[in-house]
Amino acid sequence: MEKIRILSLSKRYGKVLAVDSTSFSVRDKEFFSLLGPSGCGKSTILRCVAGLEEPTAGKIYIGETLVDSTSDHVNVSTEERPIGMVFQNYAVWPHMTVHENVAYPLKIKKMSKEVIREKLDKALHTVGLERLADRYPNQLSGGEQQRVALARALIKEPEVLLLDEPLSNLDAKLREQMRFELKDLQRRTGIPILYVTHDQAEALAMSDRLAVMNAGRILQVGDPAEIYARPADRFVADFIGLMNFLPGRVMDRSSGTVTVEVLGGHRMTIADPSGQEGECTLAVRPEDITVGRTGQIPCRVEVRNYLGNLIDYKVLAGEQTLRVQTPNTEIFEEGEELGLTVHRAMLFSFPER
Repeated sequence: MEKIRILSLSKRYGKVLAVDSTSFSVRDKEFFSLLGPSGCGKSTILRCVAGLEEPTAGKIYIGETLVDSTSDHVNVSTEERPIGMVFQNYAVWPHMTVHENVAYPLKIKKMSKEVIREKLDKALHTVGLERLADRYPNQLSGGEQQRVALARALIKEPEVLLLDEPLSNLDAKLREQMRFELKDLQRRTGIPILYVTHDQAEALAMSDRLAVMNAGRILQVGDPAEIYARPADRFVADFIGLMNFLPGRVMDRSSGTVTVEVLGGHRMTIADPSGQEGECTLAVRPEDITVGRTGQIPCRVEVRNYLGNLIDYKVLAGEQTLRVQTPNTEIFEEGEELGLTVHRAMLFSFPER
């Protein structure tokens, strides 16, 4: 069942087309992320779903309810939409306790004290804030303030939860911890989440599916493994994870494999069903390259970075600099002459069409 359905959504600010005829859906109990660089239109889509922006064209459904349609002159107000929303800055009121912040949406609706208490206890328990109910925001950590914002969104028992880069203000270690907590929260509540982020690690770690955006358009929708392993174009390949791009030329094609000439005349055969011919771009992940004393293509170690669980190298092969990542048991010195072997690669047209 689709809990959010967006059809041909466009949003224009004067001459700027922020969202360009975009369509996608979020399924029931799904964690769906909009991923892309700043200014690509992802937050604008979220704000349109929330009713904070009025689309220039298109339709938005939440469940079976049409909440926005320019052609049908429908625009349901934000407070009437069955949503919970958490902003990047949390929007937690500093003069209110945790209890008061979380209960505020129900007080506005003038619900009874008994109902508010029951729902408040449930919301605070869901995010693990029961013991902090009487504290003020300045007495809380960043992660705890984020939980307050989540509890306030959940207390309304929304059909969908909209999250606009909620982890961006946290330090790196807490941000990683909160990824697991958000995913666990979504699994426990079953509420579908539409999540906006520019952080590829967040999107890959938490999403059931994600959409990669650029310049107001969705370039690819899929699960994290699919988008990482089979990016639709060069932009997606470059934006998701680390990638090396090498100019090459297709020399021969046979039964789903292709022989490509790269790096000053070296040839390699890789699987490729695309039918690409002539000049091409070879895209290679750092983990799909090995270096050692028996590699096929000569290279020299330029820079070595120790990252704990792996070693991150910059190596020079011919005139091309490549990133290579190896286990921390394979350590080579800067300046050392080695050979590299490419185990997996993807082809894209050159120049990109």
